[in-house]
Amino acid sequence: MKNYIPQYVYPLREDDGWKELTGDLPVRMTNDYLFRALLQSDNETLKELLTALLHKEPGEIVSANVMNPILLGESIDDKTFILDVKVDLDDKSIIDLEMQVIHEAYWTDRSLSYLCRSFDQLNQGDPYGAARPVLQIAFCDFTLFEDAPEFYSVYKIVNIRKPEIVYSEKFVFVNIDLTREDLATEEDRKYRIDEWAKLFKAESWEDLKMLATKNEAIDRAVSGAWQLTEEEMIREKCRARDEWVINDKWKTDTIAQQEAALKEYEINDKWKTDTITQLRNETNSERNRADKAEARIRELEAKLAALKG
Repeated sequence: MKNYIPQYVYPLREDDGWKELTGDLPVRMTNDYLFRALLQSDNETLKELLTALLHKEPGEIVSANVMNPILLGESIDDKTFILDVKVDLDDKSIIDLEMQVIHEAYWTDRSLSYLCRSFDQLNQGDPYGAARPVLQIAFCDFTLFEDAPEFYSVYKIVNIRKPEIVYSEKFVFVNIDLTREDLATEEDRKYRIDEWAKLFKAESWEDLKMLATKNEAIDRAVSGAWQLTEEEMIREKCRARDEWVINDKWKTDTIAQQEAALKEYEINDKWKTDTITQLRNETNSERNRADKAEARIRELEAKLAALKG
């Protein structure tokens, strides 16, 4: 093991040793710890990724500084489970980048809450107009809205009757659905966002080599990710995150199954209750009809007796 000193930025170098590797990746790029470690350690990769996601021209982003760095290799506790990367961009906007592989039940509410915290940035006495634009960019390994799937989608506060009227350009959500790269538009491909999605979804070194031959930025990103996972302590943190995600997914799936079972029970219980009520009503109706028929028979019998008398 190399001598390791916890630090915010791991010293990356130009190295293509990974191109000799074959087979499955030891850590996939959807691992949010690796995602954060790479973007924190390689500022060029961070700027290249944001250039694509924000539809900017090469070199247009001059500076992009991570505002919430973590000590790489340090133990992860509950407070750092949300491994988002908050970036101070040179156009004065604040970008919140996140890799999300678990489809949480309240994902939209959570993302809204996080973006509101980023927007709440003014100090006492500051004019409201000084609030900086905030964008949340989430790579999701699931479809956000099943009825309206999109690969790259942007959400803003708009007038529902006149969507072309935007209430504010300072509050934006961007979502990249890693499962629907097939829906990438011509514009998405122009900015090579689909290639970044393929990078994050890659499962083998062969997949990465194919992508790297077409995109120098991805070549650099793969080299950086490989160097990071070569460091044992960082690799262990990535594995720990994978295990946490698997366990959390199991808990999420278990809760979903239990909720579905409870809902089915409630539906069945309601059906039973409704059926019993309906049968009771039908029985009472039959009894009423029988009582009326018996009363009519007695009435007719009485009339018949009177005639005979």
